Amino acid sequence: MLRSRSAVVGVGLAGALTLLLVSGVARSAEADAGITVGAPLQRRLGVKTEALAAEKRKSQIDAFAKVLDPGPLAQLDSDLMTAIAAAAASRAEAARSRLLNASGGSVAAKDVEAAVAQATADALKVAQLRRRLGLEWGPGVARMSDVRRAGLIRTLAAGRAALVHVDTPSNAGQAGARTVKVDVGADSVSGVVLGPARVAEPRLQSSGLIVEVAGPSAVLLSVGLTQSAHIETGDPRTGVILKRSALVRYRGQTWAYVRRPGDRFERRLVEDGVAEEAGLFVPKGFAAGDEVVVEGAGGLFAAELSRIPDQGR
Repeated sequence: MLRSRSAVVGVGLAGALTLLLVSGVARSAEADAGITVGAPLQRRLGVKTEALAAEKRKSQIDAFAKVLDPGPLAQLDSDLMTAIAAAAASRAEAARSRLLNASGGSVAAKDVEAAVAQATADALKVAQLRRRLGLEWGPGVARMSDVRRAGLIRTLAAGRAALVHVDTPSNAGQAGARTVKVDVGADSVSGVVLGPARVAEPRLQSSGLIVEVAGPSAVLLSVGLTQSAHIETGDPRTGVILKRSALVRYRGQTWAYVRRPGDRFERRLVEDGVAEEAGLFVPKGFAAGDEVVVEGAGGLFAAELSRIPDQGR
């Protein structure tokens, strides 16, 4: 059994081993991961347990999220707003020219025609820029009102939101998707699907989705960053939430301790965990009612690694 410091994450191994030298533990065989610890040592290690409760989450399909550069969208929106203002001005000028020409001829007919032509050209420019929104950013962004789109760009500029391109192999799970979770460090943040993208990911054969991620963690999503993501589907699954304080890392895997009868603590492998703000959502391997160690897990793990023989409790 390894005894290096790197085996334990966030655990004061030296302090825990000092306790063990005084108190002693009974360690199980490697094939049956876990440890038996008497009540006095449990108190000294600060071991506390909580019963797990059943939770339901929508099923998820693993995906990849690449953070998009919002600069082109901001520039396109600025161009559109400028064109809208110009179109409004030229339309008003054309209306005044018609009125003046009709009321007394102070404006020549050719000037009226020029004003109408300018108004028509400006209106066509607005229509072209609106089409570019759909062609470059997809129908979801194109359907936004001008006010909603301007608000999105403000939050993007402030770092309170990010736009990501989410892809799955062969478009799996993209049809009808509404929400996506994007992993940011040890957490994941939810994003809203704005609509399908217009630029495909050729390696995955994925057309992709444009997703808006908002909240404090959005500032961590730098342009060009690629993160793992999860598309939520409509089929719920049952599992439990394991707090981060219950988790220990060993040999590249994640574990948690479950209390068993007779002062026994079973070290159980955590599989298929999905990061959430409260911890990991785990769909298998743990059940509602299991007494999981939420404080002192590091001490138990150090005790299990110590291989010190039982010296009484």
